[in-house]
Amino acid sequence: MANLSTLLVLALVAHGCYALSAKKTRPEILAEKVSQMSKWADRRPVIKLNNDQFKEYLRTQPRNYSVIMMATALGAQHRCSICKQASDEFYAVASSYSGSDAASNRLFFAMADFDSAQGVFQTLQLKTVPVFYHFPAKGGKKNRLDQYDMGRFGFSAESLAKWVEERTDVHFKVARPPNYMMLIGGTVGVVAVLAIIYFKRKAVEQLISRHNCAVLSLFVILMMLSGQMWNQIRGAPMAQTDPNTGKVAYISGNSQFQFIAESYIIMAMYGLGGLGWILLSEQGPAAMKFSPNAQSTMIIAGVALVGFVFSWLLSTMRMKNRGYPYYFLMK
Repeated sequence: MANLSTLLVLALVAHGCYALSAKKTRPEILAEKVSQMSKWADRRPVIKLNNDQFKEYLRTQPRNYSVIMMATALGAQHRCSICKQASDEFYAVASSYSGSDAASNRLFFAMADFDSAQGVFQTLQLKTVPVFYHFPAKGGKKNRLDQYDMGRFGFSAESLAKWVEERTDVHFKVARPPNYMMLIGGTVGVVAVLAIIYFKRKAVEQLISRHNCAVLSLFVILMMLSGQMWNQIRGAPMAQTDPNTGKVAYISGNSQFQFIAESYIIMAMYGLGGLGWILLSEQGPAAMKFSPNAQSTMIIAGVALVGFVFSWLLSTMRMKNRGYPYYFLMK
């Protein structure tokens, strides 16, 4: 019996020693994580993460590296056109960093796609995509600046790179390949316009009439009022799809952002409003020459258009500013 007790004690001691020796130290765990992240980064500039990898490499300490992560939904079933555009810009930033002198094992770029990492979306409580996050090396309390404000700055590679530099203090330039097709197309277009002006002078003179110039000016005014130039600068998407519901939004709920489809809607809104005022101020009095009924019809149509557009405008304001208190005819 004594021998059996002795053997049992020795077995427990041996098991304890083995467990202690098998348990990895904090520096060893950190070295393995950095090594694995570096291997993934060597294969591709943007590391694809699943739920377990996100939890282990981005949310769990020890960690002495920062990670810039994009949460997105690239599957065709999600119909997220902005996701593909933002993904291309994100890859441009990651590729520029990996090919620069600033590249090291202190900063990595990663991506969590909804189809393969739904747990990430639940953890971060995401309802819209794409979203860009900075996970600092030290962890700690959440800083609102660690989430990129795409509504204010757009998702161009240059804007993303500037935000990465501000959050990580890693400096590099975005390197884009030259767009030869745009250069060739622009050159051909300029030559074609000059050729038409030279060989078809009379036709060009007929086109440049007072009426045509007025229509063209009105179109440009409506286009600029609707925010088309902002779309070009910020790289706005056509629309946005909620990955959870699949619902397509054509008007952004952010008062600091808009979609291309939204600018078309605003353009139509202003155009109809302008038409209403033209009916009231110009066509109404002119219709008196034909009959009083024609004048009444023009005035009623003008008032209806102005009232409809005004109500539509207030409704859009309520969509973009949830606390906006005013409405007319429709909410």
